[in-house]
Amino acid sequence: MNVIKLHHYAVTAPGVVLKEMINFYDDILGLKAGYRPDFGVRGYWLYAGDQPILHLLEDDNRIQNEKGFFDHIALRCSELETTKAKLDAADVSYTEFGISDLNQIQILITDPAENTIELNFLNQ
Repeated sequence: MNVIKLHHYAVTAPGVVLKEMINFYDDILGLKAGYRPDFGVRGYWLYAGDQPILHLLEDDNRIQNEKGFFDHIALRCSELETTKAKLDAADVSYTEFGISDLNQIQILITDPAENTIELNFLNQ
């Protein structure tokens, strides 16, 4: 597997917190809300130019923890089959999703500190 770049990071928080975040990131950093596929969960994507770099997921039951409302980090990767083989060989469990709107495959894993890592591959 080759990690190409940071793809995005995600925050899951109550709707009222997300509204404040949207305003903050727009007013202070210039990130703009834009297109987001329908994942069946309310949320927003904030863009820097044409790159969605902050994904906001709404969950009014989410409770802030010591990491705030951090949810996951996502990486753009290549070599999907090699990655799955490596994860299988290391006995690392993962979940795979296809996102047709984005023409990509997502692999979700958990690191030893229980952080979710999303690996994004272009669907070839």
